[in-house]
Amino acid sequence: MSRFLAASFAAFVLFFTGACSHYRLGTGVERDFESVFIPPVETNAAYPQAAAVLTTQVREAFIRDGRIRVVNTPAEADSILIVTLTNLRRAKLTSLPTDSGLARKMGLTLEATATLRDPAGEKTWFADRPVAVERELFTDNGSADLQPLQQTQAEYALLPQLAEPFAKRLVGAVLDTW
Repeated sequence: MSRFLAASFAAFVLFFTGACSHYRLGTGVERDFESVFIPPVETNAAYPQAAAVLTTQVREAFIRDGRIRVVNTPAEADSILIVTLTNLRRAKLTSLPTDSGLARKMGLTLEATATLRDPAGEKTWFADRPVAVERELFTDNGSADLQPLQQTQAEYALLPQLAEPFAKRLVGAVLDTW
């Protein structure tokens, strides 16, 4: 009986460890570039203060990911990621019962395009790829007098919360299998 258990255990170990012998960490994707330069985000939307926050979040997301190096100049880079903020859409989801012109809850959508190319401009991995993220914004504290001010402040406060998932989507667009 003990020989049978020992043989069964040995067969079990050989069977399951053999399956793990071909496992590799990571995506297994071979890229044509090992470094990226990320210039400041260009903005065509009426939200100029977003450029600095988005640029910082995008750079930090690539640094945290660690699959490629983020460099400070195009001369050091194997690739350049150009991000253009195209639109910030606001949609009123709920209004105040006393004034339908003032929003209690809004939906903000940040839309951009991304282009990944080599520094010489000879090779483009993708061009004008759309990237969008959405968040809901609550602006009601019960006072209709302060509502417009609260809405503006809430939009500014929401920008970093939009920038983080935006940056993660860009990392996925650049580094994950297309």
